[in-house]
Amino acid sequence: MGVARSLIRSLKFGMGIYSNLKQFIYSATTTTLPRSEGERLVERRVSILGKTVLARRVQRPHWRVALLVDEYFGGWNTAIGGYGSLARNYVCRFIPNSEIKIDVLMNTYGGITGAWKKTIDTIDIYQLPRLAKARQYWLDKQSYDLFISIEMTEASFRIIGNYESLTPLLFWIQDPRDLKLYQSRLETVQILRDGDWGYTTAVANWIGKAIRQGRITFCSQGVSLTNIARVSYGIPETVEVVDLPNPVSFDPGFSMGQIEKRNKIIFLGRLEAQKRAWIFCQIAAALPQYEFYVLGATGRGRNRKGNTKALAPYRNADGSSKIANLHFCGHVDGAEKRDHIQSAKLLVNTSIWEGIPVSWLEALSYGTLIVSSFDRDDIVKRFGSFVGEVMGDGVEAEAIGKYTSAIIYWVENDARRKVIAEDAIAFISERHSVDRFVQSMRKLMLQTISQDGGRHLGK
Repeated sequence: MGVARSLIRSLKFGMGIYSNLKQFIYSATTTTLPRSEGERLVERRVSILGKTVLARRVQRPHWRVALLVDEYFGGWNTAIGGYGSLARNYVCRFIPNSEIKIDVLMNTYGGITGAWKKTIDTIDIYQLPRLAKARQYWLDKQSYDLFISIEMTEASFRIIGNYESLTPLLFWIQDPRDLKLYQSRLETVQILRDGDWGYTTAVANWIGKAIRQGRITFCSQGVSLTNIARVSYGIPETVEVVDLPNPVSFDPGFSMGQIEKRNKIIFLGRLEAQKRAWIFCQIAAALPQYEFYVLGATGRGRNRKGNTKALAPYRNADGSSKIANLHFCGHVDGAEKRDHIQSAKLLVNTSIWEGIPVSWLEALSYGTLIVSSFDRDDIVKRFGSFVGEVMGDGVEAEAIGKYTSAIIYWVENDARRKVIAEDAIAFISERHSVDRFVQSMRKLMLQTISQDGGRHLGK
């Protein structure tokens, strides 16, 4: 193993020397220019032996935007999760137009000196060069007008954290992790744990520098998330965080009278440690009079072995359930997912930590109320029951009882549930429509591009 690592290091060193020499002999750069000098104007330079032999300014047909996200909702064999859903189903589907072109930058696991590319749903997806110098050169050639980061995953930070640039960044706060709050909760769980997000300390330092450079704009879908982000990333109160609700695709004509809801409770999300799906299974066993459906699968590359073991007491090797009223449906999407949500009375969330999950918003759009041990912006209190935080594994009788009491109340009190459900549908329609999101996001993107700090260094 040590010999293999030494060979890899030697190869990278050799490739680095080759790359530097190649760029010295011949290089071509593209640099964005201030909007005051012309819409989408860039300057292209060709240099030989370090001397510029050609320089000209041209008009680009689009603003070029790089979306930083480490998953694409199954695309290119990535995990299926909330960030990937936002990226693929909303940002990349609805935002591009005659002015805006979006590329997705996923990670630094491409070739040693070259990027790997795949086109999915008309969007170009890239895995960037592993060699930092080659990555810098590749990004300089792309010369993006704007970066957008959905929160800041570790893979995304490896891309932008060492990139020497002043290109503006739109930082979309989704699930900030105050390490003191997050790790203290994580440490109480024994069955299975996710990572501790320790890298966010480096992210906070980087954000502080970006704020001083005037190159970063923040947006957030919730006041509670903004407050956590200010602590996590050291964002001063004087720095504005723009309100930008998450989009939700829903039927604008849907009403509670369209479908008969059953005594059905759903779990919607990845089957991973953070979600503690084993609690949902225990709840199902405690309430045999109702039907429980698990809608989700273990994310690719996310401890499949550990997550499978955690659910083994409730699920057979073939995926079937060991509990009569509990059903494992795997990953569902499209009409199947909609039908499950529409016909359920409740969505149960058992996570040890959450932002504002897309699953909450999807459920509320069809009048499916929420029972949860986590809340943000009082969404659960308004449209269901916040049972109080449940620490640890959550399988003790007292913990399970908190969920079951709330579930029984809402399932058996149809009149009250229907009133709150109508309010939930109206809330989603007013705040989280795709049209509203598209208008707000495009406007914010163009405003961020206009920032004075948005120029490449040394170009």
